[in-house]
Amino acid sequence: MFPRTAVLIGRFQPPHRAHLALIRQALGLAAELVIVLGSARSARTVRNPLSDRERASLMRSILEPEGIEWRRVRLKAVPDAFYNLPMWVRSVRQAVRDEHAVLVGFEKDASSFYLRLFPEWQAAPAEFLPGLNATDVRGAMYQGDWDAVAGAVTPGVLSGLRAFAQTPDFAEVQRDREATLALAAAGPIRTVGTLLVSEGRMLLRPRTERPGLGLWAIPEADSAEAATQTVLKEIPVLPVRLRQRLLNHPQRLPGLDWQTEAGLYRLPAQTLSLQPGAEWHALDTVYSQPERFFADHAQGVRALLEDWPA
Repeated sequence: MFPRTAVLIGRFQPPHRAHLALIRQALGLAAELVIVLGSARSARTVRNPLSDRERASLMRSILEPEGIEWRRVRLKAVPDAFYNLPMWVRSVRQAVRDEHAVLVGFEKDASSFYLRLFPEWQAAPAEFLPGLNATDVRGAMYQGDWDAVAGAVTPGVLSGLRAFAQTPDFAEVQRDREATLALAAAGPIRTVGTLLVSEGRMLLRPRTERPGLGLWAIPEADSAEAATQTVLKEIPVLPVRLRQRLLNHPQRLPGLDWQTEAGLYRLPAQTLSLQPGAEWHALDTVYSQPERFFADHAQGVRALLEDWPA
């Protein structure tokens, strides 16, 4: 039976010529193609510098010159769920809405594990093109090697990336890249995080350092007490710890060996004196504004609040 839907999953940071080859293959196999934009609704990072909207625009710039009918393509943005893989799989299935789809992709490294998570879909392996990957394209872009970028992407994508490189957002990513390299040289980072909640709110502290300057974060330090003291001037009653978990996904902070033992604590319902910079936020902020959280902290907050399986 000719499949109605083909599926292509990726971060497309940025989309390049190998992705175009996959798109052509997918549209030759099915009437419709669902392109799943992974790592959606997250803050810009060195690994994921482009927003969902920017990636969608670059995808359009790939398709239109090829004469590919846009009505045959659906773009669906799906956030990461590092600590709840079954939830991510459900999100992808809901985005596709076809139990008999064909999944197109190539096995290039450990990041391609997702190809085996949808056994109900027909697999359509593709030939991996060595020397053509988004990691190298991003590296060339950060170094200003536009000849190398031009060799890997289509003219439309090249134009979009050149325009992005002139923006303040790109400059911020470059500064985070420099900070990440400096931190990586200093060795592994091990911290303790305290997510303090009270009456439907959580206490966060915007990052005062790079990477992630200004992003909301679970307070961290070398101990739970020290982390709590970064947001509270006084701790009137010892908070009740509800649960804890280790935030240690390899891609939570690409380029850094940074692990955080995070705990969820309930504070007493009373007026508390906050340290400068500490902010109360509604718990549902983690759902409505995940792109404003540092690293995997939005996922860490959800894992603690919802008690995701370890």
